Amino acid sequence: MILLVTNTHDITCDFIVRELQRRDRAFARLNLDEFPRFASGVITAGRGNPEQAEIRWSNRRKVLRLGEVASVLYRRPVPPVIDDAVRDEALRKFCTDESYDFLRGLLFTLECHWISNPEAIRKSEHKVYQMRVASKVGLTMPRTLVTNDPSEVLDFFEACSGNMVVKCIYMGFIDKQGAPETIFTSIVSREDLSDIDSVRLAPSIFQEYIYKQFDLRVTVVGERVFSAKIEAALPPNKPDWRACSIENLHHTPYLLPTSIERACIELVHLLGLDFGALDFVVDRNGNFYFLEINPNGQWAWLETILGLPISSALVDRLEGFGR
Repeated sequence: MILLVTNTHDITCDFIVRELQRRDRAFARLNLDEFPRFASGVITAGRGNPEQAEIRWSNRRKVLRLGEVASVLYRRPVPPVIDDAVRDEALRKFCTDESYDFLRGLLFTLECHWISNPEAIRKSEHKVYQMRVASKVGLTMPRTLVTNDPSEVLDFFEACSGNMVVKCIYMGFIDKQGAPETIFTSIVSREDLSDIDSVRLAPSIFQEYIYKQFDLRVTVVGERVFSAKIEAALPPNKPDWRACSIENLHHTPYLLPTSIERACIELVHLLGLDFGALDFVVDRNGNFYFLEINPNGQWAWLETILGLPISSALVDRLEGFGR
């Protein structure tokens, strides 16, 4: 049995579902935002009590026996959603926390293969940690400073000859009254330094700006690598291709140099992952610069646009441990 752990809005997981259905493979999709409204959990243990661990759905005829799970795709977990009838905020928080801890405890009991292990994903999300491991495998990064010290930023700006960008360490968005506002990588101008004291409020990542030919998204699944060249129709003062609409992005399959491909696979493995979405820029001299890795990054748009068989590779990987 293959288990998909995600949420009801995860369109990328739909690609995996279709591939599993095409292969007629047994699987269950556990959307954490359906628990506990449309699902219940049962665990039994203790003296004289047979061990049992199940998830049962009320909105579809399905029972998941955790002992039958051989591999898990841990995609996009979200907190459980409590019934609207519970209006007291303190009680809602209590029910959410208890439900989430129950689900995590249930999943952590699974003795199977993960894509990828939740603890490895959580650790690998930290960019400071990523940078250290990327250096170990020989990937080149732009000159980088991580700090909330204004004087260090001023010195770094001059060391970069005024060519510097700033990006977030972790979140990447500000939640404004339930409407997330994305914070893209931005160029720092000399005029921006007039507000340098605001750096004290929170650490950020500062990097030398790389004058690039194009961006690369490299998707690693086990030992398989899928690489896409991305060219964005953006002005020079906007370096982040994610700020561009999909209609203004040009994608092309890209053949990585063997040394870069092997380093990408090694980075994913050293991080304890089975999947990773890596971002690079390639400068005007053809040098590759590693930017970051998303241990649970999106990839479905690359399969749609370029036909890269990423969902097939993921199901191959899941089947390899789930027969």
